Amino acid sequence: MSARHRRPDEDGPTDPGSGPLVDSDGVRFRVADPAHELAGVRLQVDWMTGDLGPGWTPEFAWSDGRWTLDLPRPAAWRLEYQFTVRRDGDTVWTTDPGNPRRVPNPFGDKSEIRFPDYREPPWLLTPATGPVTEIATPGGRLARPVPVRLFSPAGLASDQPAPLLLAHDGSDLAERGRLLSWAAQHARTQPIRVALLDPPDGLRDQWYSADPDYCAHLAEVVLPAITARVLTGSVIGLGASLGALAMLTLQRRHPGSISGLALQSGSFFTPELDPQESGYPFFDRVCAAVRQVAAGPDRSVDAPPRAVPTLITCGTIEENRFNNEAMVTALATQGYPVTFRPVPDAHTMIGWRDAWYPALDELVAGLR
Repeated sequence: MSARHRRPDEDGPTDPGSGPLVDSDGVRFRVADPAHELAGVRLQVDWMTGDLGPGWTPEFAWSDGRWTLDLPRPAAWRLEYQFTVRRDGDTVWTTDPGNPRRVPNPFGDKSEIRFPDYREPPWLLTPATGPVTEIATPGGRLARPVPVRLFSPAGLASDQPAPLLLAHDGSDLAERGRLLSWAAQHARTQPIRVALLDPPDGLRDQWYSADPDYCAHLAEVVLPAITARVLTGSVIGLGASLGALAMLTLQRRHPGSISGLALQSGSFFTPELDPQESGYPFFDRVCAAVRQVAAGPDRSVDAPPRAVPTLITCGTIEENRFNNEAMVTALATQGYPVTFRPVPDAHTMIGWRDAWYPALDELVAGLR
């Protein structure tokens, strides 16, 4: 790929010798270092790089006053990344100083590359008009109550029936993912309410790792508290990563509570597919829950599961792709009407956001 066909990333730096050069085939990363003061630069990503070709390395090479790295384009519309820079025996994590594009992340901002064929969802500019109301619930068997906020589109009265989207990591999906803009756009053709569920600090891993007490609390306390306030139709469980696992666990343990599932990049860990996650404190419990779902009920003892319409989305270059594909097969075998939508992205909020339209719209519309 010739450098003359590349362009600096949109709104790129004025220094022509630094920053990423992007075209449809890949990226050339550049870090200016005219005095050769750095000991090394390395690209840091949290997506799979095994398909980039034999011998490819994330280490930059220095020449003619700058560090450079050529990245063949992976199967994605966009990329999030950081650098590690080595100097005087120290290693520093940093965003790309030559790329002004930033993506907020709970673990630190990342730089972003957008390839020429990437397009943002058309609903992003829709104003999220409508009240957001806090719903207080007791903690019960949980260490703390589940924070719940309910969004209703403008003009929808509490006694008007509408589907309910029950969203794990709700505030994060609303803030970084613009979930309420999606809901406001969807409400133009079909009103929908959104319950934003948020784990308190320090409790996300405990609650979302297939915790039976948490699932029981949602079914027995949180959902009744919502339905006591508004007239609810179908209930669709939305979750990403561990939040997807928790939604699936809720539906399996309390099948009457959920009418449909939207599971994104689910943390459906197995020892065979995910040994890199074995240090996670709840790894064994997650694997046991996934194994139980995949095995299906004991037909001699258990009733068959309630096979609800299910949307599963997953990034084409993320590690969870393989365990998500295995879950698609397992649920389909058990009679779930499963739609699988690979997304040309990684394990990212933007990847999840970009999968909502039209896939989530279609799921909700099918539950009328």
